[in-house]
Amino acid sequence: MRLPPFEPPTLVELRSWWRTRDEQAVQRLILEIQRHRLALLELRSLIDNGVQQARAADRSLVEHGQPLMALRIRIAQEVLRVGDIDDTRQKSRTEQERRALSTQNQMEYAREGRLRRQRRNV
Repeated sequence: MRLPPFEPPTLVELRSWWRTRDEQAVQRLILEIQRHRLALLELRSLIDNGVQQARAADRSLVEHGQPLMALRIRIAQEVLRVGDIDDTRQKSRTEQERRALSTQNQMEYAREGRLRRQRRNV
């Protein structure tokens, strides 16, 4: 099933709906959304660690187009798409900016790799 394009609900919106809606089904849906978002953060951390370990073992495992890098980029895109996920651990501004810049650089690097492959295939 393909979903139509939509704006994902923000953490603030989810919390607002939680406070204003009495329906148990809506609350369960909000909990499920937040559970998956938290799992997404955990997956991002795991793949970041996996890429670091793979890079130490064999740099060819983390070249552009390799499955580990594709997964890392895909997870980073989803984290960026939904915005704030967990504000229980307030990170320093510097850490947030560093992570955002790192993710942006990874996405640009992947985009460049795709362009090079397309040029070779033409």
